[in-house]
Amino acid sequence: MGSHGPTSTASVVASEPMDRIAAGDVGARADTRDAAGWQSLVSTLFDWRAPSFHSPRTEGDTLTVHHFGFFLVCHATGLVGRFRRTPIRLNLDDLDHLVVTIPLQGSIGFCGPQPRLLRPGDVAIIDLRTELAFSMGPGEAIHLILPRMFLPASVAPPAVSTLRLLRGEKLAARFLIDLAQMLIRMPAYANRAEASALAAVLRTPLAFCLAAADGEPIGRDTLRRGRDVRRFIEDHLDDPDLVPAQIATRFGLSRSQLFRQFDSAGGVETYIRRRRLRRTLVDLSDPSLLNRSIGEIAYAAGFADEAHFSRLFKTTYGTTPRAFRKGAGTKGPAARGQSGAGAPPPADRLLTWLEQLRDT
Repeated sequence: MGSHGPTSTASVVASEPMDRIAAGDVGARADTRDAAGWQSLVSTLFDWRAPSFHSPRTEGDTLTVHHFGFFLVCHATGLVGRFRRTPIRLNLDDLDHLVVTIPLQGSIGFCGPQPRLLRPGDVAIIDLRTELAFSMGPGEAIHLILPRMFLPASVAPPAVSTLRLLRGEKLAARFLIDLAQMLIRMPAYANRAEASALAAVLRTPLAFCLAAADGEPIGRDTLRRGRDVRRFIEDHLDDPDLVPAQIATRFGLSRSQLFRQFDSAGGVETYIRRRRLRRTLVDLSDPSLLNRSIGEIAYAAGFADEAHFSRLFKTTYGTTPRAFRKGAGTKGPAARGQSGAGAPPPADRLLTWLEQLRDT
């Protein structure tokens, strides 16, 4: 009798269905920013713009997200338009995830200095900490969203990565495509506990496949040191004397070793400045800090001069700190990746999932 209660509770928990979010077009205008369909879910991660051409609406325009415990699986059909992650969005949500993008029908065009076209049979690995832009026409795609900490550091290094590709002729690409198609069928058969257990088992094969993508290999010691240095910087941003020489001494690095750690970020000082700006952006977005002046927020983030801070802020984000606070900054949605308290519940729920994955 004494063991019956816990056993029954465990059975109930184990049999709970997988967490799922589904959204369709629901007849919303393509240029409506607050659409209640898939556009609201997409706006959690990307700024979305309707295509220049007028595409006919179909009942098949849907986005379904499944929670596998350690990562998310998104199945998209009919999503069209241009999708971007801008500097303001990167700093506001501060998401630390990789996205494995797999087109099943149609193509995805990535913009940038080296435009890339992704066709069925190809796989792209996107780092959500990078600025990026891509366009999608009518089609079908699967996206796996994995927190960086879910994967080995050799696959998901702390340094921001450029777009990485797996072309269809590679075994790893074929494996990921088959795996993704299996995963979108899985929710019909799996419960929450089974899904989490499966995700844990998939860590190694996912790492194997992602490691096969284009990209420069990085040594394990270098990766570990890079994470330690970045953690130290984050903990000491409020120190105006935080400079490369201090960091190099703290970690026993030469100037050249330290600067190599931040090549992809544009240098140590650029990285520190970016993280300080990110902290002020978040504070300016927080309604509970309206009693603090802009100067106080700047000084608390390590800036020694308010005027210099304001110039940097405007150069980086295209608006002044005062205008940002008065506008999007204190309305809620901007501070929550465009899905704050007033956003539709599915978008708010998706952001919660992403933050939980990031903090795992």
